[in-house]
Parts: sequence; structure tokens; C-alpha cells
Amino acid sequence: MSEIEIIEKPLPAVRLAARRGVVPSQPDIADFVGPSFDAVASIIGDESGSLTTPIAQYHASEDGTEVVVGYAYNGAPRDGFEVVELPAERLAICGIHLGSMDRIAESWQSIHAEIIARGFVPAGPCRELYVRAVSEDQSDWVTELQQPIAAASVLRDSRT
Repeated sequence: MSEIEIIEKPLPAVRLAARRGVVPSQPDIADFVGPSFDAVASIIGDESGSLTTPIAQYHASEDGTEVVVGYAYNGAPRDGFEVVELPAERLAICGIHLGSMDRIAESWQSIHAEIIARGFVPAGPCRELYVRAVSEDQSDWVTELQQPIAAASVLRDSRT
């Protein structure tokens, strides 16, 4: 597994200009994410530095993975995207993935192993905040992985 520094922190609420969809299989996610970011960026431009905060949210469903892709946005709704409110999360396990997306699964495995080791369970959709995602070869990309969590005992108690 990838060795990454992992921290616990709250996540702020974020209002996104976004596109969303359900992607049937894991290999198809990149084919949805990249074009969706490009489509939203072409509509909003760089209003008030919006393009500096690209975020994707992922949630497993029966039909595949529900994906929300967008940029932090405080403007008015427009044709071509929807405004999506990602809620604040009281606590998340977060880590920084460096480099290409073809190795990001290893970093997510490290995040999930640490969640279990700390006595937590995932509690809601995960997010990826693309801190730096400029080069085509992705060698210098910096991505913050964010997984909201809850205490394992709290989740067990809520199911009984």
C-alpha cells in the first residue's frame, strides 16, 4: 500500500457548479470526470478563482458509482451544469496522493486501512480535492483524498 500522511479534520460545506452521473464501472470513471470538469469550466470560466477548487465526490450505488464533478462556485445557476451543495462533515480521514491517477487506488487503500485502524467506518460519499492538476502526464498532480467517518460503535448502535 501507498505510504501517505493521514490526518483527521472536518470538511467544510461546498457549493459546486457541477455535473453528476452514474458510472457503471470503475474503469469508466476517468471518461466521465475529465470531460465533466472541462464542460463546467467552459461555462463558468474562472469567476472569482472558481477553477482553483476542483472537487469530485464519489458514492457507490447499485448501478455503479454516483459521481459529482465540479468547481466551488458562488454564482448564479446556468444552463449546462447544476448547483450541488456538498454538506459539511464533522470528521474525515484525509491524505495527500501525489502523482498519477493510475496509482490513486493504492492511496485510497491506505486511507481505508487507517480508518479501520483508528476504530472508524466510512460515513458517506468520499471526495477528491484536486489541489494541483495541470500537467497532462499527471506526474505533478496533488490530490487530497477525503473520506467522512463515524465511530464504528456509533454506526453499530444506529443499526440496532
